[in-house]
Amino acid sequence: MRIDATHKPWMIGTAVAIGIGAVIYLPYAAHTPTPGGGTPIGLMFGSVALGLMIFAALLSLRKRFPIWRIGRAKIWMRAHLWLGFLALPMVLYHAAFHARGGLTAVLMWLTVVVVASGIGGAWLQHTLPTRIFREVPFETIYDQIPVICEQLVAEAEGHAADVTQRLAPATGAGATVVDTLMDLPTMENETEVFRQFFAESVLPYLRQRGARGSRFASRDWVHGRFEDLRREFLPAAWTPLTAIEEICEEKRQLDQQRVLHQWLHGWLLVHLPISAALVLLAIVHAIGALRY
Repeated sequence: MRIDATHKPWMIGTAVAIGIGAVIYLPYAAHTPTPGGGTPIGLMFGSVALGLMIFAALLSLRKRFPIWRIGRAKIWMRAHLWLGFLALPMVLYHAAFHARGGLTAVLMWLTVVVVASGIGGAWLQHTLPTRIFREVPFETIYDQIPVICEQLVAEAEGHAADVTQRLAPATGAGATVVDTLMDLPTMENETEVFRQFFAESVLPYLRQRGARGSRFASRDWVHGRFEDLRREFLPAAWTPLTAIEEICEEKRQLDQQRVLHQWLHGWLLVHLPISAALVLLAIVHAIGALRY
C-alpha cells in the first residue's frame, strides 16, 4: 500500500476527528472531578474506540473470505490505517489519559503497540517495493526463488566446466590431437585454484539459503575476486568466468529480495496477534463496564 495523494482525505478526516474529540474532552476534563471511562462522555469515547477497533479487525475477515466483495480493497486498506490510528486518541480520551486498573493499563499499552506496529507496517509497504525495484533488478516471484536458485547452481556448474576446459584445452575433456600437438599451455595451477574456489566458495554460496556470513553478499568483493581471476587466467576463460560472476550477482539479488519480502510481511506476525488480543480484551472490558 502506497501512501499517496489518495490518503489525504483520510488524513484530514482523522485530524478533524481528533480535533473534535479534543474540543469535547478538554472542557469535560476541566469540569469533571474524576474524568474517566465510567462517565457518560468517557463511555462515548470508549464506544467509538471499540467500534473503530472492530472495524479495523474486519479487514482480516475480508482478506480471509475474499468472496465478501464489500467495497474496494484499497479503500478498506486506507480506512484500516487511518481509522485504526484514530482508535488510539479515542482510547486516551476514554481513559482520561490515566490507566486505572490492570486491564485498563494492558488495553492502553496494547493499543499503543498495535497502532505503532500498524504505522511501521504502512511505512514498510510504502518504502520496500521501491527499494526492491531499485536493488533487485532480477526480482522474481517469491515462491519461485528456491527453484531459480537450483537452476543457477546447474548453470554455474556448466560454466565452471567450460572455464576448466578453456584453461587446459590440451588435457581437459574433449581435447583433440591438434590441441596436444600445438602444445597449448595447460595452466594446471590456475585450473586447480579455480576448481578449489568454485567448489569451496561459489557452490556452497549458491546452494545455501540466504547469504548470512558470506563474503558473496558484497557485490564489490565478488567483482574484485573475479577480476583477480580474470587477470590470472587466459582471455579465453573470461566469458564463462564472467557468466559465473553474473550468476553470483543474481543469487545475491534473490537473497536480498527474500530478506526484503520477509520484512514486508513479517511485521504482521506482531501486528495481527496483538490486534486480536486487543479486540477481545476490549470487548471483555466493555461488557464488564456495562454489567458492573
